[in-house]
Amino acid sequence: MAENTTLRILKIIGSPFVEGQGSDLPESRNEVIDLFRYATKNKIGLLYLETLKKRGKLERFGLESEYQRECEKHDEHLLTARRVSKLFNAHNIDYAIFKSTMPYPAVPNDVDVIHFGSDKEFKKTVEIMLNAGYERIEDVSSPVEFEVHDARHSHHIGSHTKDVYDIDFYRKVAANYIPYLNKGKLAKYTAETNVLGEGVKILQPEADLIAIIAHSLVEQLCTLFVYYATIYYLAEMGSNGVSNLLRLAGDHNVTVATRAHCSVVAALHQSAHGFTPGVLEQILTKLGGSEKKEVRNLFKRDFKMPHRYNWPTVIRALLERIRDGEFRAGALRLAMSLLNPKFLRYIIWQLAWRHRRETY
Repeated sequence: MAENTTLRILKIIGSPFVEGQGSDLPESRNEVIDLFRYATKNKIGLLYLETLKKRGKLERFGLESEYQRECEKHDEHLLTARRVSKLFNAHNIDYAIFKSTMPYPAVPNDVDVIHFGSDKEFKKTVEIMLNAGYERIEDVSSPVEFEVHDARHSHHIGSHTKDVYDIDFYRKVAANYIPYLNKGKLAKYTAETNVLGEGVKILQPEADLIAIIAHSLVEQLCTLFVYYATIYYLAEMGSNGVSNLLRLAGDHNVTVATRAHCSVVAALHQSAHGFTPGVLEQILTKLGGSEKKEVRNLFKRDFKMPHRYNWPTVIRALLERIRDGEFRAGALRLAMSLLNPKFLRYIIWQLAWRHRRETY
């Protein structure tokens, strides 16, 4: 009987908690291509190809051109982050790039940037970006974010198509008009890294991971991109980082999301590698243990990824977020906006689309 696709790819790529290389690669080119498609759907195409390259198998399976394309996208994504950071640094703008610089080889959909200043400063920064040659993505309008395209190579190709030249500039840390983290409470968890010779402001690993987790639950899907972000961040995180992670989960009222997410990650790692990393066990113990219903759903769907969170989990996560004033204000604005028939139709379309989609 053929091995489950998810577990197969996890074993091939391996884990930072497992010494040595992953399991044996398949002999069939068709299987390798099928696994690459599965990896691409889960946003880990580059990580999968890097694994093949390290083990000297790219040429054998004829994937050199795919690897080159993924590397080019990765480099262009970093350049997008560097360019906007250089602009913001020159104007002393208070910002942080988040969910965009992964602790493993990855190509995120776009570059996400939080603005920590006032609404007035946010509007001024938007003007600075437009004057610097960034193109507004016209079809996208939101009270919590401003989407632009770095037109250094070409114009944007459509509002529903993300690429490595796109930047989501956030006034609030929100998705679907609703804040999923409190921006003010994130401001003290910033750091600086070097990207292509430029100082780039980012969130500290524990804060970035909380943002990735909370966003994943709002999107209702957990991809392998998020799985690997979690285990790579945790593998590098000391006890202080873990304590900060748990503190952030509590401060931002996302303990339900964090528990559900870590339960899925732990179950995947246990099934693929035969054990759960101690740091994951520690986090789950602090949060009340594994979320058994979410894990049963993962097993029931035969580990199919991306994993779709149960509606009861999503609802409980949203109910926990009600404790946050920024969330309540965002929910009220959304409720008032639903009085507009055009906006109501858009939200209904969004809900239907998000329910049908298999990745993001």
